[in-house]
This record gives sequence, structure tokens and C-alpha cells, in this order.
Amino acid sequence: MTRAAALAGPRGRLLTGNLHQFAESPLDFLTHAARDHGPVVRLRFGRRRAVLLSDPALIEEVMVTRRASFIKSAPLQAQRRLFGNGLLTNEGDSWLRQRRLAQPAFHREKIAAYANVIVQQAAAFVDSLPLGGFAEIHDRLKSFTISVVSNSLFGGEVAHRTHALGAALEDTMNRYASRRGLARFTPDWFPIPVNTAYRHGVSEIEQTVLEIIAARRKETVSRNDLLSILMEARYENGEAMTDRQLRDEAVTLFLGGIDTPALALTWCWYLLSQNPDVEQKMFEEIDSEIGSRPGTFSDLPRLCYTEMVVKEAMRLFPPAWLLSRDAVEPVTIGNVRIAPGTSVLISQWVTHRDPAFFADPLRFDPDRWRNGATEDLPKFAYFPFGGGPRGCIGSSFAMTEMILALATIGQRLKFRLAEGCRVVPQASMTLRPRDGMRVKIEPRRSSVK
Repeated sequence: MTRAAALAGPRGRLLTGNLHQFAESPLDFLTHAARDHGPVVRLRFGRRRAVLLSDPALIEEVMVTRRASFIKSAPLQAQRRLFGNGLLTNEGDSWLRQRRLAQPAFHREKIAAYANVIVQQAAAFVDSLPLGGFAEIHDRLKSFTISVVSNSLFGGEVAHRTHALGAALEDTMNRYASRRGLARFTPDWFPIPVNTAYRHGVSEIEQTVLEIIAARRKETVSRNDLLSILMEARYENGEAMTDRQLRDEAVTLFLGGIDTPALALTWCWYLLSQNPDVEQKMFEEIDSEIGSRPGTFSDLPRLCYTEMVVKEAMRLFPPAWLLSRDAVEPVTIGNVRIAPGTSVLISQWVTHRDPAFFADPLRFDPDRWRNGATEDLPKFAYFPFGGGPRGCIGSSFAMTEMILALATIGQRLKFRLAEGCRVVPQASMTLRPRDGMRVKIEPRRSSVK
């Protein structure tokens, strides 16, 4: 068997190892590390030893077969100030109990009930844009997903209060990104601007969510939003979630429901603007299948190409671009012995762009997903929502939202990058356009009569 210490990897500095390379350009660094040193790469970040895995079979071992040997990574655990013991950060039996309690909120019939909310908010989003003018589209799409999640999670009458949570999301992302390099050794209480903004953002979230929960406790009417479903759920012993548990789950679902769909839609429109032939095929499907009427949940099976556009955009620009697990016991993955405390890095960005699994991997080609063309693809060659038991609980909701939003917007509009706009992906907690994405909003000539 191969020991982790004997694995090949990029040379680092004496004290900090590969920390500076990762901090400067994480996407390029991990890509070159995998291409130059193979599917298992030795890394070191200060005193922390790490292994980068890009082979789908090995990834499946970590995420599924040997998952009990790992916990979420230390940088993510450091976000407990924000997420508490929600599904994102919780572990073990406690996580499993929470997952089972929350799962009914994402059953198919529940998601179907929110389809009208998605379409209505997408139509309002289109109406809000300056036709013929310019807008920073990621910010606008984030406002759209905030509206969708607020209406679905908290109810429409409190949606106006939840926009403060969206601002706090950016503070969280900035703090997470700052933990690369030497800043990772700076405690949250240290008075630098990014920490101050982060603490303020967390306090804003805490106060807003707890006030919403307290108000909901006093109501006597029955509701069907996600918060009500969580409040009415019961553990096996008949106990309900405490206010603190509800707060943790609500924050996790709210922030997760904002960020991933907003980013995926942003990358969709970026790629469509650069590939007008693909864009036209998507428009033709929208015109043919839903025309000018509002889309519905029952339209999803007919929006096949639109779904393929979303899947391909999430292959090239996965909002969740990196997963990390820390070994809690000695474990062998493949023929590699991994010691306790070692971090295992798994990058969707790296694996999704591997030519071993995707022909012409940098090409935006939604047709690669057509009619079972990827049946032979290894399970963890494509995993934009993670995978295994800890895969994203809201993935079906997110896909429904993205397909219906793309179709609703595409009925009336198309976007073109503003002159001089250079789009550069920034690897924060999620994959974001570094300087935003400024576009010109143009009407499209629909073939619908």
C-alpha cells in the first residue's frame, strides 16, 4: 500500500507548504496539481497535511463507502458561528436525525407547490430589469433567489425582511475566502474589516431569523412553507425542534437556497451569451413547449434542453467547487493510507473538467447530456450537489427553480456581456464572478405567435 507521505505533489515552502499557491489561485493550483501528479496528490497547508483526490472511484469511497471515517473540514466547521448545528455542519447521529426531520419538506409534491412562486418571482425579476439598459446580473439574480427562498421558507409577508440576510451572505463569503493564506490563522474576534463585517452579518441573521420564528410561534393559522413544515416535524420521541435548531436549519436552507441557484443561473447566462447557437436552441425549445404562457411544474419533463443547459453550466462552473473532509481515524482509500487529521480535498472544478471523463472538456456542450449519452460516466465524475448520504437536500428544489427561471426569463430576454466586461471565476466558499457580471438586457424576438 502507498502511504500518503510517499505520494507525489507540488513543492511547497518550508513552513507554509502549498498554502501560498492555493491562496493565490486555488482553481489553477488544484487543476495543475491533479494533471501533473495524478488522481491522488500530496499537499500541505502549514502543519495540516492534505490529499487531493480526482478519481471518481476514490471520491465515492470518501463520500459513500468510508464516509464514517471522515467529518466536514475544519474551515467549514469554523462557520458554526453562522450555521450552528444545521445540516451543513452537523455530524453523526445528530445530523441523521435532523436530515430525516427535514427531508419531507423537499418531497416532490412540496417542490411542485412552490413552482408557481418560482415562475411568479422570475416574471417579476424580468419586469424589474431596465430593458435596453445595463445591470450587474449576479446581484439581480441573487435578489430573485432571495425572493423565491423567502416566500418558500418564511412566507411572503416577511420576504421584505429577509433581504438583510442576502447582504450578510456576502460578508460570510468574504470571510471564508479570507481564511486562505496566512489569514486563516486570524481569529474571528481580531478587529480587521472582514471579521467585523462577518460578525455584524451573523448578528443580523440571528436577530432576523429568531424574530421570524418567535412571530410564527404565536400564530394559530396553518401554513405550508418550509419553516412551518420544520416546526411541525417531530423526532421519533415526539419532540419538536427547539428555536435554536430551527434557527440553524433555517439559516442553512436560506443561505444555501440563495447562493447556488443565483450563481448557476449567472453562469448559465454567461455561457449562453458566449454561445449563441446553444442559446437559440434553448429559445426554440421554450417557444415550442411553453410559448408565452407561464411555465408550470408539469412543463419540466418537456424542457429537456433547458435542463441540459443547466447541467452543463454546473459542470463547467460548479457553484460548489470544492469539498473537504478530515479523517478522524486511520483509513485506506484505494491503496492510499490516510492518517487521522489529514484533509481530503475533492474538487468538482477539477473532476468536471477532466478529459478522461468529458470529451473536449472546456467546451460548453449541453448535448453531451442528451438521451443517456453519459450512462457510462462514473458516478462521481459529475457531482455539482455533492453526493452520497450528505448530498444537498435541496438539489431537486434548486434544479426546479433554475430550469423554470431560465425558461421564464428566456421567454422575453437575452443578455449580452457589457463591452469591456471580463468575467473571472473567484473561488470563495462558492464559485463567483470576481467582479460581478455586467450585461446589457435585450428583448428577444420570440417565434411565438
